[in-house]
Amino acid sequence: MLVKTELTHDGFPLKYAYTNASRQECIVLAMPFGLRIELADAFFRFYQPHYDIVSWESRLILDPPGLETSLDNFAVENHVKDLVTVLRACQVSRAILVGYCSGAGIALAAASRFPKLVSTLILVHGEYVLLDDESCTTQFAEDMDRLLSVAAKSEGHARQVFEKVNSERPLTNNNLPKGIDMPFTKLHYLHRHAMNYLAYKAIDFRGLAQSITHRSLLLTGNKDAQVNVESTREIHKLMRNAEIYVDINADHYGILREDSKTLAVLWNYLTAQQS
Repeated sequence: MLVKTELTHDGFPLKYAYTNASRQECIVLAMPFGLRIELADAFFRFYQPHYDIVSWESRLILDPPGLETSLDNFAVENHVKDLVTVLRACQVSRAILVGYCSGAGIALAAASRFPKLVSTLILVHGEYVLLDDESCTTQFAEDMDRLLSVAAKSEGHARQVFEKVNSERPLTNNNLPKGIDMPFTKLHYLHRHAMNYLAYKAIDFRGLAQSITHRSLLLTGNKDAQVNVESTREIHKLMRNAEIYVDINADHYGILREDSKTLAVLWNYLTAQQS
């Protein structure tokens, strides 16, 4: 994994990672908001013997304090343009696009806005913010919506949420990948993450799903406490050329773990498409 920084179209530094093997096919991983690129290491290791891999850190959230930001900076359209910026920097004209968690929403938006950039679309444990449907919403999602909606209002409100979350959060959880809670570890991270969430949840992901004609795979799991199977089924039924895979034992984090079943399912799907 090689790591570089490129300026976005609107002048912000954007950290991205890539392999440099010049293979024929490339996989682009759209990571969840507010995670360090190093969390994609297992994904890179698994696929780079056979593909070029590209990923990036979402804009602004993990930048140093003191940077002036607004809700407009976090518009989904800007995240999509960041993807295009990274692909150009890596000289990739067409790729398999894998979106994970909130990255699935960005992947949907990118495939809709720039369909020729995407050869195959894969959405893994997608967060589609279907808060209007109880069957598509987990308790975790409801709690996060409430907390982040407050934290987005101001730095003062973000401080209240930050103190509450950190007073209630367990000190360790060995079942979670290290660094998965990065947006909640610093006050300015949380405030930006919350503003970003407001911009993200304003998008009509059902409408985006209906616009997709790419060959697609959607993965979900029965043990995912963040996003549930029904939300993925809802998006899947709106897509015209999509398969769905439900793993009865999968939680939310398989794509970040070494040699996981999630990584193997993606591999098997891509191999079958080539045959």
